[in-house]
Amino acid sequence: MKSLTNTHSNLVIFCDFDGTIARKDIGDEMFQHFGVFDLFIPKLMAGEMSVREYYQSAIATAKDFTPETIAQFSSNFEIDAYFPQFYNFCTEKNIPLTILSDGFKEYINPMLEAAGIKGANVRSNFLSIQNSEVLPIFPTASESCNCFCASCKRNSMLSSSPSDSVFIYIGDGLSDTCAASHADIIFAKNTLAAFCNERRLPHYPFRTFFDILRIMEKIVVSPTAKVRRQAELLRKKSIEIE
Repeated sequence: MKSLTNTHSNLVIFCDFDGTIARKDIGDEMFQHFGVFDLFIPKLMAGEMSVREYYQSAIATAKDFTPETIAQFSSNFEIDAYFPQFYNFCTEKNIPLTILSDGFKEYINPMLEAAGIKGANVRSNFLSIQNSEVLPIFPTASESCNCFCASCKRNSMLSSSPSDSVFIYIGDGLSDTCAASHADIIFAKNTLAAFCNERRLPHYPFRTFFDILRIMEKIVVSPTAKVRRQAELLRKKSIEIE
């Protein structure tokens, strides 16, 4: 690893939403409630359809599926109790925090606002209603990446920050593995933690954002922040491909 002087200005944080900020996977809960979930999820996990195809199929079966009903449904769920504190910490330290989700803004934004978080930088999929037809929109879809996403989180991460940044990624699932592989500092739990262990990717395990906050407090007072050489090479390669 090489070191960069840590003035906070070179740190950038990217964080998953479902199962990470939100305590549950709201996307899965949403499709179980509004549409046909059990028919498509086995095909998705077996590799018989892409995430994009899964979303399109599930939404096509959804009943009473509007931004209003989705927002109302999402009010039944909670985010990590320590995330607002972590969000405020990043704001106070002037550390850019971007929420990267392969879910949908129709439930992400209402859940954040209900927790008192307004104006968060969120990059996610969203819904378009055209002639009463609900269509999923994937703004950062990538033909060059085979990650477990409809919208590539890696592309969102790399396109939004200077190349000399120290990239920090926080996540929990399959949709986070690609972006996390390109990060210098990783916070992981559940499936992402297992992936990091299998690939021998250094990471900080966590249960809640209280754990992350304690470690970040140490990182920001450290005289240097580390750029992971393997991640740096992957970022350069990915930028060249795109």
